[in-house]
Amino acid sequence: MVFLQEDIEIMSLALNEAKEAGKQGNFPIGAALVIGGDLIDVGRNLLYVNGDWYSHAENRLMEKYSKLILKETKKGSLIELFSTVEPCFMCFGTSLLHRIPRVVFGCPDPYGGVASLNKENFPIFYRDRWPKIEKGLLAKESHTLMINFLKEKDTPEFREILEEYKKIKI
Repeated sequence: MVFLQEDIEIMSLALNEAKEAGKQGNFPIGAALVIGGDLIDVGRNLLYVNGDWYSHAENRLMEKYSKLILKETKKGSLIELFSTVEPCFMCFGTSLLHRIPRVVFGCPDPYGGVASLNKENFPIFYRDRWPKIEKGLLAKESHTLMINFLKEKDTPEFREILEEYKKIKI
């Protein structure tokens, strides 16, 4: 897949957020929201800082800008969501409900990513909102962040996730 220079710049900003998330003890995942070609904001995973299951980078952005996304969708603006790691079911579902037509991610998530789901297995409500999914943008950098983060953890769950990430060929 060939990405535009603007896409690379946006994902680089999301990667910076991912690095900050990792420094705070969170999964090193960052995201960026773009509307009509303009960067609206970037965010990071704050799962452990906030102590809840909802504080994924993508979800936090979509919640914060939900009204703007609705307004701009009605105007026909292109809404784009960038994530350093393949979105999980919750974040992908939120992007569907927000009718975000383009989702770009870096590293596949072999443990919880859902971008490879077959939209034909879903009801028409979701199929009609299914985004264009583009993967692999700065994937090596995102993968390295995840590997390094997981290596620092020493629990059975994190070791299991690490083993899955080690299988990814980028």
